[in-house]
Amino acid sequence: MRFAFAYVFAFLPMPMKRIVAKWIYKWDIHPTAYIGPSVLTVRYLSMGSGASIGGRNVITNLNELRMGEGATIGSGNMVKGWWDHPTDALTERNPAVLLGDHAQIASYHYIDCVDTLELGPHAAIAGFRSIVLTHSIDLMRDKYVTGPVVLGAYAGVMSGCMLLAGTRVPARSIVSAGSVVTTKLTQELTLYRGNPAEPVRPLSENLGYLRRGEPRNL
Repeated sequence: MRFAFAYVFAFLPMPMKRIVAKWIYKWDIHPTAYIGPSVLTVRYLSMGSGASIGGRNVITNLNELRMGEGATIGSGNMVKGWWDHPTDALTERNPAVLLGDHAQIASYHYIDCVDTLELGPHAAIAGFRSIVLTHSIDLMRDKYVTGPVVLGAYAGVMSGCMLLAGTRVPARSIVSAGSVVTTKLTQELTLYRGNPAEPVRPLSENLGYLRRGEPRNL
């Protein structure tokens, strides 16, 4: 029944979505936020000014989807949380997607949200076909384990990357296309590349990508 109603909600006009979101789901949707034809089974959704969710997304079984001002989720993404999964209890993990102001998940990515994916302000999972995993198997103990994945402010992950459970991309750094992040990266203002991703070279503070949102002289 939950999924059936989610499919109906997906194709309601936005004015009706706002009514359902407020009075039935108890979600907090800013008047300027937008939700396209996407399937959502989320316990709590908050969207700031100008935040948007595009079409053809399937976002399921999240405790929370929080989107700051201007945050965006593109189209065709699969975001799969787990309320009931053979891993840590819900008291020890949080199936959630947390997007800071102007953070972005582009299009056609797969995101496993047994635990949390968090993007700081202006951070982006750019391009398409990247994979984020927040759970894995501890081969020594033969046990599922979980860990959040975090992107710092202005961090960028390019097309076709994989981010494993418990990893971190530091603020103002870029992960090159096709790379695999297997640990908590630490150096800011750095380009990372490879499998596993390793620092390649420093980045300039004047790189336009790292100064988004600032006034520009034309």
